[in-house]
Amino acid sequence: MKILLISTASALLFLFAPVLVNSQNNSKATLTDSEGYRLLKTYCYVCHNPNVTSHDQMLAPPIMMVKKHYKPAYPNKQDFIDAIVSWVHHPSKEKALMPGAVRKFKIMPPLAYPENDLKIIAEYIFDNEQEKPAMMQQMQGNKGNKKMTERSVVALNDGKKWKVDETTIKTMNVVNQMLERFSANKVSDYHELGKLIFEKSKTVIMDNKNEGAAFEQLHNFFHGLEKNMHKLMEVTSMKEGEKYKALLELHARKFNDYFED
Repeated sequence: MKILLISTASALLFLFAPVLVNSQNNSKATLTDSEGYRLLKTYCYVCHNPNVTSHDQMLAPPIMMVKKHYKPAYPNKQDFIDAIVSWVHHPSKEKALMPGAVRKFKIMPPLAYPENDLKIIAEYIFDNEQEKPAMMQQMQGNKGNKKMTERSVVALNDGKKWKVDETTIKTMNVVNQMLERFSANKVSDYHELGKLIFEKSKTVIMDNKNEGAAFEQLHNFFHGLEKNMHKLMEVTSMKEGEKYKALLELHARKFNDYFED
């Protein structure tokens, strides 16, 4: 559960250097030679360093994860760039797409970097695949896959429901109502639903009244919701939209099986 630059931190930094082939002379150049990478490293590496090897060393989420959360919400390149620039200059909880990161790292301070430089960085992130952080690479394999799977598993508190803030219960009831009453006439309706559900449900993660073990389970629950919300924002057909809407609704209905006020 732990879901935009977006949430605590900015949407920049971290990057990877695959090899490009020049079609004219067949010579090779790396993405690290680009202006976008240079600016990314100059402005963002201190907090979004991809070489950290533990959560304790992290100051902000890696760029790979930033892109993973921003791209579904802003599939249009110009919208993506504008969102990143807006976040870096004026970060806020209202704009956050990574509520888990906001809880962990807090909202990043506004940074007065030149707008044109930020646009170049954002365009670079949008156009290029990002390398996995060193910490994620260390988690590869069965042990790492098990840990990633556990992030979406919610467990009861010794057979009892977890106590959470009353506002959280009301918010999730509204989310369930939104899903039950939803009807679509076009594919973009599903995209909008994914965004609306995200904006509503992310508040339960950023509510500081939820804490401790109960919050960790709440975060796990949200992580499961988040995956289907992202899918919903990216569907390309009505059939696909109905599939992920149904999966999202099924997951959301289980909230009251694990939590109470």
